[in-house]
Amino acid sequence: MRVSTVLAYHRGEVDPVDPRERFAGAAAGYARFRPSYPAPLVDWVLAEAGVGPGDRVADVGCGTGILTRLLANRGLAVVGIDPNEDMLAEARGAAGPAEYRRGEAVATGLGDASVALVTVAQAFHWFDVDAALAEFHRVLRPGGRVAAVWNLRAESPFMAEYQALLHRFSHEYSVVESWEESLARLRAHPRVRAPRDFEAPHAQLFDFEGLHGRSWSSSYVFRAVKDRPGFDTALRALFDFHSRDGAIEFPYRAVALVFGVSPKGP
Repeated sequence: MRVSTVLAYHRGEVDPVDPRERFAGAAAGYARFRPSYPAPLVDWVLAEAGVGPGDRVADVGCGTGILTRLLANRGLAVVGIDPNEDMLAEARGAAGPAEYRRGEAVATGLGDASVALVTVAQAFHWFDVDAALAEFHRVLRPGGRVAAVWNLRAESPFMAEYQALLHRFSHEYSVVESWEESLARLRAHPRVRAPRDFEAPHAQLFDFEGLHGRSWSSSYVFRAVKDRPGFDTALRALFDFHSRDGAIEFPYRAVALVFGVSPKGP
């Protein structure tokens, strides 16, 4: 059983870099190689949360703005919030109608009851969940919702061997909480009210450069893999074995959890 990300950080089992700064210097690769989210999932989130064009949304832990832009392009008034200036610079550089500002899940800088929806894409595992939910309750208007979204890796022979490769080369991979564990822990939290789930298939198709970039965009790779030549050699061998016509599929299960937040903690 993996320990929580925050606990692992304080125990020194992950790189002793503040979690808010773990992607410093890697924002360009993150923006280029990380997956987007399928339209059916985004549409379901907005319908489930009861929001539409003109409603104000806070995308917390927005990173390079992957989900932020999808929401803004649907006519929502979106503010992307992230503690990392490198990530925010990439988000702003991609242009679009969204606003971006520096902030944290526990201190967004937003006003009381100021947003209809809080979204969190691929980031809840870095949060202090109790404190984040308290902050989200504060900034949500009455009846507002939170949507937690992840691209979870789906099963395939290639993905099984890729996961084994991560375990072999990254000392952090086995102690950083998995996204599946984060989702289960969030669903069971006493402040989470009326959670509803959605799942859609999703995939990226990579040549070797793309697979290499996708791998090195993960913090448990670029901060924790010490034998970089060995990792790259093993990754190349894995690609050569599983690829067809010079490409490999990197499959996902795109999942969303939409819920309300009760006013009192546990």
